[in-house]
Amino acid sequence: MNDKNVISGLNFHHVGLLVHNMGSAIEHYSQLFGKNSISNIITVSSQKVQVCFVQISDANYIELVEPLGEESPVCNLLKKSVSYYHMAYKVNDIHAMARRLEQLNYKVLDYFNSEAFASKPCMFVFTPDAHLIELIEQ
Repeated sequence: MNDKNVISGLNFHHVGLLVHNMGSAIEHYSQLFGKNSISNIITVSSQKVQVCFVQISDANYIELVEPLGEESPVCNLLKKSVSYYHMAYKVNDIHAMARRLEQLNYKVLDYFNSEAFASKPCMFVFTPDAHLIELIEQ
């Protein structure tokens, strides 16, 4: 196996799932993982969504994502019954990681600061196969 293209520094954090109703999704995941595994609901203004994290292991989560109206970038995905949204990784240097991924033909989208991560820099990137990945600076 040739490891010269392996990227170090990607630490898996969560899988993002789109939901129609945050309350019912929280109820469902509370039954699976317990009420203590559920975070508070957080509004991410720049993305026009509200999110909630479900802890499924020590450092791994499911992020429930509900659009806040028709202008939300994820609203049309949910209307098309897309529920899997993205995978997310924490990284030490988001700008360096973006440059490295661009060299591998990933399409880098805009940076934003997310209320879900204490306003730390985040960004979405599309893989060459059009899968969506979120990067979160640690």
